Amino acid sequence: MNRVMITIGRQFGSGGHKIGEYLSNRLGMSYYDNELILLAAQRGDLKVEHIQEMDEMIQNPFLYEKQDAVVEDTLEETVFELQQEVIRQLAEKESAVFVGRCADEALRKAGYKVLSIFISAPLKQRIARTCRVQGISQEECEALTERKDSSRKAYYEKHTGRTWGVPENYDLFYDTSKNDISYIIVDIIKKYKEMISE
Repeated sequence: MNRVMITIGRQFGSGGHKIGEYLSNRLGMSYYDNELILLAAQRGDLKVEHIQEMDEMIQNPFLYEKQDAVVEDTLEETVFELQQEVIRQLAEKESAVFVGRCADEALRKAGYKVLSIFISAPLKQRIARTCRVQGISQEECEALTERKDSSRKAYYEKHTGRTWGVPENYDLFYDTSKNDISYIIVDIIKKYKEMISE
């Protein structure tokens, strides 16, 4: 299996989504981020809203009565498994860029070559970018950024057993405050081509 899959982990507001889009365009590869929500919903015959609520989220059992917590945990696991199945199914057809959803782990376990990337940036910069992109207040951006990062970290660590956002757990790690996006794209493409030819 000589195809290489590109996976992108990212801190909220760091530009990981945009980098993934640029990469897919430059390499002529399919790109999957929020599309995985719709595809998982279709595969599991679930409402998209149910998948969105659980997307890269760990449910807090303290928020529910015991019986409800079991239901929520079951739904969370179902959503995770559906997304993993969709990721593997898509990879069977072609090389692609996948953002989040523990795609690196799912694809490695399935026997694919994986170029795993993590996109980071200082908190202050990420909050400012979120305010600019989403048009919400500084206070809302701070809360949203903290919530998203916390969720992604817990989700990734629960399902992979590895630490989220630690450079040694990825093939490439970038801080977008220190690296120009065009440099990042060129560097990733170079590494991708090296892996293809191995």
